[in-house]
Amino acid sequence: MQYSIQEKIYEYIKNEYGNEKTIFLKELYDAFHQVKQSTIREMTRRLYMEGKVLRVKTGIYQLPNSNRILKKPTIRTSEAIESLYLKNIDGSILGYKSGINFANALGLTTQTASVETIYSNQVSSKKREVRINKLRFIIGTPRVEVTSMNYKLLQIMDLFSSFDLYSEYEFKDALPKIKDYLSSTLMTEDSMEQIVSKYPLKAQVLFYKSGVQHELTQR
Repeated sequence: MQYSIQEKIYEYIKNEYGNEKTIFLKELYDAFHQVKQSTIREMTRRLYMEGKVLRVKTGIYQLPNSNRILKKPTIRTSEAIESLYLKNIDGSILGYKSGINFANALGLTTQTASVETIYSNQVSSKKREVRINKLRFIIGTPRVEVTSMNYKLLQIMDLFSSFDLYSEYEFKDALPKIKDYLSSTLMTEDSMEQIVSKYPLKAQVLFYKSGVQHELTQR
């Protein structure tokens, strides 16, 4: 059976991405390098018009969830955000969640924010708002490049910068949760100080007051 270019692209998407990954048009360009990019764009547009793929935003797609209960397929927002701003294809970290929702995930507050705050290497502007599936995200540039080794410390330093605003616990009572979160993080003293020095003085004071610097560098 002779497959058309559109059918080949669709089969490739189903086999390589399934319902778990977000599809980037630039990845299809690499996979079908012998096909003109304009043709790939048109074939993908047709798949979208036929309802075979969902469009997250320009150049970014998902397959509809085959196990969905609702008749109308919806974009998997958390998966899209992870692919766009938080993780590379190989699983390495390129961004992190911050703000009140991170404090909530850490167990330091019962409050939540309707707008998620994220810092990512993928962002060139200082801070901007992104809307995906009617949800709002504030995406900003990190103080230092985010890696798999330093993102947890960056999250904690963000927390220290606005600790009174984010935490319902006293500092001494919050420390066990903070130390537990950083327990798997290990870095050199130079790397640690490079990050800490980028933050306001009040955040630096809390960091050194916490004593976690010894746990980060001495294991």
